[in-house]
Amino acid sequence: MNNSGEKISIFEFMLLIVLFEIATAIVVIRGADARQNAWLAVIIAMVFGFLLFAMYFKSFLWKEGSLYEILIACFGNKLGKVFSSVYTVYFIYLASRGLRDFTEMLVSVVLPQTPIEFSSILFMAVSAYTLYLGFEVFSRTTVIFAPYIFVLLGAVTLFLWVNKSIDLTNLQPILADGIMPILKAVFPDLLTFPFGELIVFTIILPQVVNVKNSFRLILLAIYSSGLIITLTIILNVSVLSESGYLRANFPLLSSAREISIANFLERIDAFVVFIIMLGVFVKVSIFLFCALKGLEAIYEQPYRYFAFPIGMLAAAFSVLIAFSLNEHLKEGLEIVPYYLSIPLQIGLPMLVFSILFYKSKRGEGAEHEKNNKNLQKNRNKGNEASS
Repeated sequence: MNNSGEKISIFEFMLLIVLFEIATAIVVIRGADARQNAWLAVIIAMVFGFLLFAMYFKSFLWKEGSLYEILIACFGNKLGKVFSSVYTVYFIYLASRGLRDFTEMLVSVVLPQTPIEFSSILFMAVSAYTLYLGFEVFSRTTVIFAPYIFVLLGAVTLFLWVNKSIDLTNLQPILADGIMPILKAVFPDLLTFPFGELIVFTIILPQVVNVKNSFRLILLAIYSSGLIITLTIILNVSVLSESGYLRANFPLLSSAREISIANFLERIDAFVVFIIMLGVFVKVSIFLFCALKGLEAIYEQPYRYFAFPIGMLAAAFSVLIAFSLNEHLKEGLEIVPYYLSIPLQIGLPMLVFSILFYKSKRGEGAEHEKNNKNLQKNRNKGNEASS
């Protein structure tokens, strides 16, 4: 089912992980339950994210296929395709949510007179066209984008420091209310978004060169993304204070608006919008690609055939899933984690892991028994020959 001709390097794969993780995680408020200790919640969630991805990766090593191929191998052709269909719809929905995060910010800051429908359709048309050209093209495009994102993030941080807007005392008190608010922020909020969303990379793993020997590099990419999210939250809380951080719909954008150097360098909203646009492009495109690979696995047709129709469907969903930003955020915090993300990011993958673990142990036992029989057979032949 995988197009063996489309291969990417481990470096490109690592960049995809980093940009995917930080894309929308730095757009909206994260870890609100932990308040000024949200950065601690991200660190704890990252550790659980390591464990989740280790489970995904071990399942891949046992079966050596994409998520869809593993599902079919575990549950049979019919039930496996049913689960594949569920994941396909889930990835389309997550692509729509990621797009809605960006377009809400876009129409509220940069293009207030532009209909959100126009922005959504135009964005998804570019994403669908890039994927139609091939996943290798998309991956190399990401390599071009990455330096701009990191340099501009660094520039925003530097400008805030020069502007003396950063006050680290806003991070205090640490653990004033104990550990429970932090754990509440970790599960299921931060665990499922963004770290649980790493499940999409189980579909890309077969296309990565020498991926079996690159587990530590992948963990380094996850660590790097978690570190960037942590530092971004520290920056936002330091600049906005706890109350300002909790009130802001788009904290990084609100922080950037505090920059005013010599009455010359100010209103650099465009920097932040550009950073977020590139990150969201990567994230939405990965979700869309993994949904297209699901359709390829189900209908046994090249995924490129579905690129534009599914892209336009995701654009429509991004507009229809909520009537307002508040409804969109409430849905993402109170409904999606419990009814979609936990079952599909943790529940079903744990079941698959258990099935593959059982099969691997049974296979090892059968192989050991077979070797013992062959050894005994050879011994009997040797005894007969000596007699």
